[in-house]
Amino acid sequence: MKTKAILPLPVFSKGRGDKKKTNLLSMNVFRNLHHFSKNKAKQDYHKVTEEFIKTLPKYKTLVVTYTLYFKGNRKKDVDNYTFPVHKFLMDALVEGGVIEDDNYDYVTEFTTKFGGIEDTNYVVVELTGELA
Repeated sequence: MKTKAILPLPVFSKGRGDKKKTNLLSMNVFRNLHHFSKNKAKQDYHKVTEEFIKTLPKYKTLVVTYTLYFKGNRKKDVDNYTFPVHKFLMDALVEGGVIEDDNYDYVTEFTTKFGGIEDTNYVVVELTGELA
């Protein structure tokens, strides 16, 4: 079975009050965040993906394809932006009961592609797999 969704890329906020700014979350940024901020970014993304996850069947195995679209012409390292999407989404799928675990017995493959420049940052997620 194949399922497809368009989801926003994970973000994090920094600053306080009126000076609060939201930025795209990359692996380079994530590794330097305080553990409270890391957990907040993950929980926020789980909320964003919650409705999508509720619609999914239970998978025995899963192959995931990510196509990332970015706002603006600044060149980005696609791997850095794949990390939080993949990690947060796989954890949400496990918590939602869609897959039993996110190790290689269940998530057998994932690939990432650059989709292009758009008006907003988002990722197209394609899930293909054997149903449980």
